[in-house]
Order: sequence, then structure tokens, then C-alpha cells
Amino acid sequence: AADTRLPCRALQGRRREVCVAGVRSASCLRAGGGSPRCVSVAAGWRVPAEATMVEWSDELRRAIAPHLEVFRQELRKRWPSLDPELVLLHWLCIKHNLDPPVVKLRRSADMAIVSRTDSVAVEVGNALSPCARREQPPQSARLAVKMPPITGKPGTAPPAASTPAPVSARSLDLGEEVTMRRPVPLPPVAPSTAPGASRSCATEDSAACTLVPVPPGTPKTPELRTLRRLNMAISTDARRHVVRTNILEDGRNGIVDMVANMRQELRGQFIEGVPLLSRSILSQQSQFRIVGKLRPWTFAAGEDIVVEGEVGDKLYIVERGVCEVHKTVNGMMIMAGTLSKGSFFGEIAALYDIPRTATVRTVSETIALSLSRQDLMQSVSETELESMRVIARTQVFTNIPLLASLSSEHQVSIAAALQRRTWVEGAVICGSSHLSSRLYIVEHGHVLMEAKSKALLPSFWPVGKEPTVDLGPGGFFGMRGILFNAPVGFTVTAISAQVDTLSASVSEMLHAVPVEEREAMQATMKDSMQGYLLRQIPQLRQMSDVFFRLIRSQAVEVRYKKWSVIFAKEDAIDSVYVLQQGQLMEHGGAAVDMSALPSELDDAAKRFLAMNSPPRVTPGEYFGVNCLSEKNAKAPYTLVALTDVALLRVPQGAVWSVLHEEREHISRIPLLSSEVLDKADQYMLVGKLRSWSFPAGHWIIREGEIGDMLYIVEKGVCDAIQLVDGKEAVVSHLKKGSFFGELGVMYDMPRTASVRAAVDVVVLSLSREDIFSSIGIDKLDKMRNIARTQVFAQIPMLSFLSTGLMVKVAGKLSSESFPGGSTIQEEGEATVRLRIIEKGEVRVLYKGEEVGRKLAGGTIGESSVLHKEPSWFTCTASGQVKTLSISIEEILDLAGTGERPALERMFRAAFHKMLLRQLPGLRTKGDEYISTLLSHVDIVSLGSGEVVFDAGCDLDALYILERGEVETVGEGAPGSLAESRNERARVFGAERGGGGGEESDAFKAAYTLRAASDCAFLRVPRNSVAQFLHS
Repeated sequence: AADTRLPCRALQGRRREVCVAGVRSASCLRAGGGSPRCVSVAAGWRVPAEATMVEWSDELRRAIAPHLEVFRQELRKRWPSLDPELVLLHWLCIKHNLDPPVVKLRRSADMAIVSRTDSVAVEVGNALSPCARREQPPQSARLAVKMPPITGKPGTAPPAASTPAPVSARSLDLGEEVTMRRPVPLPPVAPSTAPGASRSCATEDSAACTLVPVPPGTPKTPELRTLRRLNMAISTDARRHVVRTNILEDGRNGIVDMVANMRQELRGQFIEGVPLLSRSILSQQSQFRIVGKLRPWTFAAGEDIVVEGEVGDKLYIVERGVCEVHKTVNGMMIMAGTLSKGSFFGEIAALYDIPRTATVRTVSETIALSLSRQDLMQSVSETELESMRVIARTQVFTNIPLLASLSSEHQVSIAAALQRRTWVEGAVICGSSHLSSRLYIVEHGHVLMEAKSKALLPSFWPVGKEPTVDLGPGGFFGMRGILFNAPVGFTVTAISAQVDTLSASVSEMLHAVPVEEREAMQATMKDSMQGYLLRQIPQLRQMSDVFFRLIRSQAVEVRYKKWSVIFAKEDAIDSVYVLQQGQLMEHGGAAVDMSALPSELDDAAKRFLAMNSPPRVTPGEYFGVNCLSEKNAKAPYTLVALTDVALLRVPQGAVWSVLHEEREHISRIPLLSSEVLDKADQYMLVGKLRSWSFPAGHWIIREGEIGDMLYIVEKGVCDAIQLVDGKEAVVSHLKKGSFFGELGVMYDMPRTASVRAAVDVVVLSLSREDIFSSIGIDKLDKMRNIARTQVFAQIPMLSFLSTGLMVKVAGKLSSESFPGGSTIQEEGEATVRLRIIEKGEVRVLYKGEEVGRKLAGGTIGESSVLHKEPSWFTCTASGQVKTLSISIEEILDLAGTGERPALERMFRAAFHKMLLRQLPGLRTKGDEYISTLLSHVDIVSLGSGEVVFDAGCDLDALYILERGEVETVGEGAPGSLAESRNERARVFGAERGGGGGEESDAFKAAYTLRAASDCAFLRVPRNSVAQFLHS
């Protein structure tokens, strides 16, 4: 301050600094000889060394005033709200690494608060604090820079105040002012007592500061560190520590906020993907509120999130993990698809009490976000809620054939035109004889559809099903006859305390769209309904879309007058007829009997008709369908038109051209043969065949892959290829009618071979889901037995069995289930049963270390079960595992008394062949070659301790261990079976020892082989397999 005399400290050496208000402002120079002359502070002006502080300040002000005025003008142009002198003081303190004083830089006349995003504040902060910019926390952890306002007038000393508590940037409001800390004043330095030096500076009360010359080289007197200075330094460091801690805490909180914001943004993107919650329906504010309502749930692998048939009120979004969608079809649970990150399900439940249409089960640990109906209702406005209901109705339309094919714009228009009506319990919504004038959709509550008797049920009604249907939210009725003015056919009654329905007539639907689009929309609706009616034919009901379009293109609409005979009893029929509009009667007599009927029906005629057969009035009823499954089919009744009728006529040839040839292909597959399925089932499967075209060289399936489809070659040739010793070998050629991959529809077995298109091919596929959804449970059990016999053909120990015995063995198999981690077979345990893995994956361990895995179709104990030897490995279940098992004794018991010895010999021969196939080069040889080789093999039995061969002796044969244990002595001996981890460890004598070169015919044993227990060997002459040993 100008009126305050401040101490000036003279430092040792030729350069001294004058401290003004705690700032080093100039240099004091001393002339030689120790006498003070003058101090040059700035060019063009001089100050006597003995000047008082007031004189010093006046002279300094005159010298700096012009420059300061220029600085003021420049600063006010850019930042008019800041005091130039205080800004300069603040900048000098930061430049010299001093704590700036606790003053506010804003001018007192302008106390407006600068926004934290003000570019002026940012620029000033950058200009004043070049060093601080380098020390600032990351952008995500700090607020925008904001300069503090000024509380005092320029040129006056700041008022004394206690040091304010540190302020966290996170706790600031938008308009809060930030003040800088006042620097801690340094205490006065004790006077120097060194010889030759006088007092360097007066006390704080002195009116002047005298500069005393110090001789060059005079050491500085050590300053005394007082307790007060230590306390002040500790206080300063503590405050700095608190400030740094707050900065780090702000940075951490900023990072947490940034992660939370990123998570919210990602969840917002999930929300945007749900049609009900998209920006076209909801405002951004509503979406933000909904994102805040999302609740994360963690589900373990294998857990059901929703269950089919249950009523829920939450929609789910998969945030992490994978889920499977399972549906029940014909009493079988089948997988309908998978859900991954970002997928959603159950969205309709957020608005309506509609039962879940599928079960969603986790495959891995999954995090799902849920939104309940209550949270949704609290987050959106009534207008948005009504828009959501409209969109939800359009999703219900996908299950209504009449509306499913319409464009989304037309669906939205119809959804908005639907009329809501409330019914009380017991109210009859429509009667069975009422003409269908409106399409009804149940929004809330339940209704009961009931026919008067089973005789009045339409032909497409499932056999054995009761003539009543309970419809809940999402159910609909009145669709079949709405276009054709047909009776409803059922009495529909409200059975809940309150039932809400949405309905619309055809006229109201058409008037909901522009005039120029009505004709096209009506044509689309009629075409969709005709396709739906044709789908009522059993053979076409689940046919693939490709084949159905071919048949649909050949179906024609035909019309008949009243009393016309469509076909007569016992006449040959070559077409299927589907009722579209009008009334028909199935007359049990001949067509000539109809001539007695009058042209206009009286009461007697009506009673006559009622006695013969009730009229058929429901659109979708079909007649003459037996011509699709029988050649030269005869009509079982006479079909008569009771009114003018419109029918869809499907030629027999159109269906047979698609179905018959393919049914012949299917019947050749053992799993789908006539012994298992009847013609109707086969035709139903044919309808589900899907066509694929592959270019030459394309791999259709790969060896080792897991698949669930079987394939039939429709056109072209394919090569079946197996990998043998690392090389591809073509094992067969597949031509038209050939099939492959059939076991994949029953078991998750790895493919045993690869199939590659040799030329451009067309193949037909049938999936596991296609079969399970079409075939009854009793027939599926038969298919499983046949599939097991197919698996037997790939197991060497069972492949020799006759077909009849295989079927008996398949029926004798015992099924066992093992939970994950359980032991199926222990190492060292006697092997008494042959196990076949039907489902799951098995880990193979040796001394606690995993050495392999087995999948469905693999066997456990095959090489030990014949002689009940101890198991070499431990087998444990990796996840849920299902096995089928049987003992050799149980198989022998299935044979007749006279057949048992022969069957035992066949078992031993099969085991010997399996051992021979361990030799290099014999794995791909045919059974005939192996049988011929086996005739040259001797069976050698040795007691414990007997020597098989000694090291260095000539070996003219190989020895394959059949049973027992052996020990080897000498270098070059192979490891044990378990140690080598492959079946070749049973082969001994294949290693060449010393005493013979590679070209020599002599083969010396490299080690000694001795029986450690009673053993049996296959002795294979070396000359019989020499070519394979050489390779």
C-alpha cells in the first residue's frame, strides 16, 4: 500500500531485491567500495538509496503509470469487469510462484456473476495461470474456469480476514463466487550480527528501509527458525493438502459421474431401440425419466427370467449376456431364438396383462434392465401413454392374420381408429349365429368362446379339444367372417368382472386411411385372409413359405350356385376345397337324392338337412383333403351348396408336385421312415423342408461341428470328407435323394464328417424344431430308439449287431443324469458298463489333469468294458450330462440261448478290430480288409513276470495289449496309455532299436517288455503291416 512503510531486505552479493507488498519489484545495485550510490529501477529515472518508502512509491508510480494506463485500457477492452491492477498483482504472484492474496478481481462497480461457461473467465484463467493449467484435473472432473468477483476497490489494501475453508468445485452453484487465498506473510528476519554488517532492515514499524552495503564474499548469517514460522508453514501445507485432496476427490467424483453418464447414455440407446419407448412416441424428458427408472437385475446361467404362460408387468432389456427363447409346441419345449446385448422382450406386459408367449432362459450370467408398468405410468404423460397404447396394438396386429401384412402406417391408423367398450361379467358380446361385423381384440379381462356342440365345430378344430376357448388380453375373435359376412360360430361371453375390448369394422378400417389407399389395403387384407384359410389344410399348415407360395399361386377362387353339387359321393376327387363364403352341407347319400329337395327350403327340408348333417358355415373349413395322402381317392360324402358359395380350389397336382417326391426322400431316412411315421406326419414334415442352393466347393457342414439339421440332396453331387492323420479323404459321394446329418436332429453330436458341394447343388433341410413341433411324443420316443441304433453303428463294440438286436439294445439302455461337477467314472474303478453320452459334455482327467473332452455320441469305457478292466481315466460332468448305459452281460441276455456263444465271439472280434485300427494307416481301411488281417493275428497269453521280448532281439511282429498290465525296461520304451494320452500306447515293438540301419530288414527291440500281470496280446506279423509302419 502507498501509505505503508514496508521493510526492505538487503541480500548478500551485488544483486538485491526490494520487496513491495510481498512482491519482488526491482533490483538494488551497490557500487564498488561499499558506499551506496543509487538504485536504477527503470530506464530514465533514478532513486536515491536513502529514500523513504513513500518517496520510493511515488517515484515508482510516476515511472510505471504510463505503462499501467495502457495495460488498463487493453484489459478493459477485453475484460471490463476486472480490476487491471489486481489482475497484474495476481499474475506476478503466480509467475514468481507465490500464493496470491485473498482478493476478488472483479471491479466493485460491476458485481455481475460470470457464468461458469463464460469464455472471458476461461481466457483470463488461462492468461493468469500458465502453470496452473498444467496442474488442472481432467476435463471430466472439473467445472469450467471462473474468475472470482472483486470485493474491494483497486489500490486499497485487502481487508484482513481469516483464511476461508477450501471450496469444492462440485459444491459450487452456477453463480457462486470463488475467492483466492491470502498468502501467509513471512515473519521479520532477525537482525544480522555478523561482523562488518549493520542492520539490514528496520522493523515493521519503521518508516524507512535503509540499504546497508555488505562486503562481497561475506557469508549470510543463518536465520533462526522460530516456532511461529513452523506453525505457519504447517498450516500452509495443511491447507494446500486439503486443497489438493479436494481436487483429487473432485477428479474421482468426476470420473464416477462420467462413467455413470456413459452408462445412462448407453441405456438411453437401449430405450430408443424399443418401439414403445422410441423418440417418435416419447419426448426426450420422458426418456430421461424412464432411464432413471431402469433397474438392473443379475441372473445366473440357466435361470428363467420370464416363464411362458405367466402374466407379468415388466419389460426387460439385455444389458450383458446371452439368453435363449424357448416355446412349447405340441407338448415339447423348443428353442425359438437367442437374445443378446440390446435385445428386449416382454414390452407388451408394460401396458397389458398379456401372458408371456415364451420362456426366456439365460445361457450365461446376464444383467437385464427392467421397467415396470408403474414406473412407466409415472414417467410419461397421458398423451404419450395413449400413443404407446396405439403402438402396442400394432404389435398385437402381428398375431392377427387379417392385419399382419398391412404396412406399419396403415396399422397405426387402424390402431388409432379402434373403439373401446367395457363389458360386465356375464354379458354376451356376440352369439354363434350373429354375422361377423366387427373384429374384437380383448384389452383387459377374459372372455369365453363356446360352441353349442362338437358337431358344430369346424373341420380345422383340433381333434379331442373341447369346444371352448378362454381368451385373455391380446386374444381376438370375429376375424374369419368379417370379410365374408359369415356367422361367428361361437357364443362369446365376458367371464371377468370387467372386460375391455377394442373393435373396428371393415368400413372403419378403410376410412382410417386416405381414400386413394383404401382399394389396395382391402386387396391386401383379402389376400392375407385367403392365405390364412389355405393354411387350415393340415398338409399346408406348417409348410415353409417357399413351398406354400408355389401352391398358393395355383389356388383359384371358384363360385357355385345354391344347390350345386361340388363333388358326389364315391366320385374320384382331385382337388381340395376351402370354404370362403356361404354354406355347405356334407350329405351322406348319393347326389341323386338331392333332386328331391325343393328349390326353396321349407320346415320339413330344414329338418331333413339337420338330421343329415349340420351346415358348414365357418370360413377355412376344408373338404376332400384325403386326395393329398391317397392315390385315386374317393369322395366319402356328397358336398352340396346350401347357398351361393365361394370356395378356394387347390389342385391335387400342385400339392403333390411339392410334397410327394420329397416324402419319398424322407421315407428313406431311418428316423423318418414309415415304420416310425405315417404319411400324414411325413407330409407335414415335407411342408417344412427348406431349400438351399450352394455353389461348387461350398462346405455345407464341417466335421466336429455341432448341428441340429439334416439335409437331403435335391440336385447335384456332394462329397463326404473325413480328416485322417491330418489329410482329407473322400469317403463317399452323395447324389440326389441322399441324406446326411440326420443324428443332428436328435442329439447335439459333433458331425462325423464334412460335406462339400462337388458341383452346384440344391439341398433341402429339416431342423430339430421342425420335427419336434410336428410329431407327437409317442412317435418321438420311437425316433429316439432308431437314433440310438444309428449311434450304435458308429461305436465299434456295437456296430456289428443286427438291426433287430440294435433295437432291443436301444430299448434296454438305462438313462442317467449327472449334474455339473459330478463324477461319472473314477480312475482305477472296474469298468462294468458301456456308457453313451446322449447330452452334455464330459471332461476326461488323468491324475487330476484334464487330457480331453467327450461330447454327445461319445462313449465311456469302451476299451475296458469287455474284460472289466480298471478305468485309466476319471470322467466328470461339465454341466448337466445325460448318459445311456448297458453292460455286456445285458446285451448277451437279449440274445437267445443258442446265440450267446456266437455273440461273445463277435464281441471279441469287434474288440480286436478296434485295437488293430490303432495302427498307423489302418484307421480308414474297410471292415473287409481288417477282417482279413485279423485272420493272420495270433492271440498270445502270458503270466505275470513273463518276458514278451528282450531289448536287442529281432522283432518280426508287433504286440497290441488286449488286457492286463505290462512294464518296460530300457531307453526308448513308450509311456503308459494314460501318460501318452492316446490309444497307440497299447502297441509295442514298433520302435526301432540299435543294430540295424534304416535300410536294414532286421528290426531290433529298443527295450524289454514284461507282463506285470496276466496279460493277453494280439501278435501282428510285421510283414502284414510293413507298408503302414514305414509311412
